[in-house]
Amino acid sequence: MLINLSKYLSSDDMLFIFEGKFIIDDEEFLEKTHLNKAILFNGEFFKVEDSILLTGIVKYSYEETCARCLTEFENTSEVKFEAVVGKNLEKDDESDEIKLAIVDGCVNLDETIKQMIYLSMPMKAICSKDCKGICPNCGVNLNIEKCKCENNITDPRFDKLKNLLKD
Repeated sequence: MLINLSKYLSSDDMLFIFEGKFIIDDEEFLEKTHLNKAILFNGEFFKVEDSILLTGIVKYSYEETCARCLTEFENTSEVKFEAVVGKNLEKDDESDEIKLAIVDGCVNLDETIKQMIYLSMPMKAICSKDCKGICPNCGVNLNIEKCKCENNITDPRFDKLKNLLKD
């Protein structure tokens, strides 16, 4: 996503608001993340001394498989980030600050948006807060139907404790 800041840089305006759709053409990235191609980006650029502060929100959706019940669902998420935008920015390897360079009056957000998406994706996605998962014995999805297994499956390490309750 290339954002043209030329008019904003030459004006006296302190704030520039940008909203747009970001399309990812990187098929390998899309395949890894199962992202939908269209991603929404909202950003506000603030002039601060010699540089510009960008606060952005990236909203995206992707196909996911629930870690509990193995049902496929569409998950939506958003990530907020801040970056410093400027012409002559020095790279600092120890800083966690995101720095973006202005080249020919434009700033390129492609890699930054991809990194924000990749870092914000959950390791395990769950289709809903009250997902019951699948039965470990028969494999039935407990969200759809009730399991017909007997509920006598116990951990063999605790069998001796059962004997204590009998006395």
